[in-house]
Amino acid sequence: MCVRISKPFLLTLLLTVVPAPASGPMFLSGETASRVLRRQKRANTGVFEELLEGNLETLLNSSLENNMASLPTTPAGPTSPPAVNISWWMQSDAEVPLRPRLRIVGGDVVIPGEIPWQTALIIRSSGKVFCGGTILSDRWVITAAHCLLEVQGAFYIRAGEHTLNLHEDTEQNYEVLEQHIHPRYNSSISLYNHDIALIYLKSPIAFSTTVRPICIGPRAFTEYLVKEYSPATVSGWGRTRFLGVTAETLQKVQVPFTDQTECKLSSSSRITPFMFCAGYYDEAKDACQGDSGGPHTNSIHATWFLTGIVSWGEECAKEGKYGVYTRMSLYYHWIDYVMGSSGKVLEVDVEEPDP
Repeated sequence: MCVRISKPFLLTLLLTVVPAPASGPMFLSGETASRVLRRQKRANTGVFEELLEGNLETLLNSSLENNMASLPTTPAGPTSPPAVNISWWMQSDAEVPLRPRLRIVGGDVVIPGEIPWQTALIIRSSGKVFCGGTILSDRWVITAAHCLLEVQGAFYIRAGEHTLNLHEDTEQNYEVLEQHIHPRYNSSISLYNHDIALIYLKSPIAFSTTVRPICIGPRAFTEYLVKEYSPATVSGWGRTRFLGVTAETLQKVQVPFTDQTECKLSSSSRITPFMFCAGYYDEAKDACQGDSGGPHTNSIHATWFLTGIVSWGEECAKEGKYGVYTRMSLYYHWIDYVMGSSGKVLEVDVEEPDP
């Protein structure tokens, strides 16, 4: 269902398809996406021009009546290492870029509850946030694959976090049961190509006004959003400047989509077709060390969709350089399959990008 949250809160989608192990994921099917977007060809154009505002609104209202989650209590934090099952397949097909995108520079402080799908990945031994993640359903979180190399399972997920080192009665800690790294990810070949992973939690997330899942949509819909509804919002607790201190409070920054040709020309490392760039050529606004795995999101009629995953970059907010993100649109079917929402056999683990 799509759930409207009063301003200044964001709006999130809870569209139930065929249930995942505990609860349905937030998928927008190809059929539903077609209803949301009307392809209207104007003179000399061939893009989606007209949006059916009523479709999302109707979907939101009807789903809200049937599926509204009850407000939760906050569970106690994990006290012992979890038993973690890791699905890890290897396939080489890329080169190695420069450095991970652990990051937020030139951003603003997030209002509590404004980005309710944001999670923190926290090292168990130190309590340090090392990466971000995004809630897809009550049992699934999505992040960057390279984040899972840093701790080898010795971490937990925190939802509802806003200001680190300050108890705000909104925090919820969850144990990790399974880690599913994309089958084409191979860190020995490239640390950032196919930089995507899914995390399955031991227990379901308790949704509230500060903890909600985000929407994901099929390829054409997602690629339309990321380009035509730019700028996107990126968030995290990463460094506020290159090699600087990390943020205590969740930060956000808006970054525009960058043409793929410009993206490739700007980088001294290979930009593969499974990545895209966003950011400014000469403006100090970017993600930075500590933001890896976090959400790159675009909104359409106040409904927010995950369109990218913070991956890597060359320093932070450096002139002539852009942030590089995992191209979410190409992994929709893999995500759908791993989360068990469709019940179908996986034919392709990643869609082939445009030439």
